[in-house]
Amino acid sequence: MKRIAVALIVVGVIAVGLFAGRRVMGLASGKGKREVPVQLTMQDGVCRVKAPVEDLGGAWKNKIRWNATNVDCDTPQYVASLEYHERIDGVLDEAEHVVDPDPAYSKQIARTASDTVDGKIDKFNWNPFRDKTYKYKICVGPDPNPSTNCLDPDVDVWPY
Repeated sequence: MKRIAVALIVVGVIAVGLFAGRRVMGLASGKGKREVPVQLTMQDGVCRVKAPVEDLGGAWKNKIRWNATNVDCDTPQYVASLEYHERIDGVLDEAEHVVDPDPAYSKQIARTASDTVDGKIDKFNWNPFRDKTYKYKICVGPDPNPSTNCLDPDVDVWPY
């Protein structure tokens, strides 16, 4: 009976060690940032999100932030982050609820002004050996709640 208890404790310590080690390696690897800049610029006569937007990243319940700046678009713009699709072997899966709020909207952003859009990772990643990567859209437009004129960066959900 004591051997079973010792074995269970050893297995538990190894599991916690792997989990903690993966978290430290994930944080140290620099994959995905908790804050990313989003710049709006005029491109071919249209206000667009300037590519690339760095990958976001975080574990379940961690805060994330988009720092949106209207660099040179004359018309005030709105920014939306929406439609999260897990990327599995290069193929996009069905849309899922990954970030809260979803969609996340900015306030109106005038030329040379900025706004921060706060959210949190709302997806639990139980796999301690790999991040889940999701494609999502950052859309921009002169009307609230834009859903066209989009760029598709990544968000990594780290194991927690």
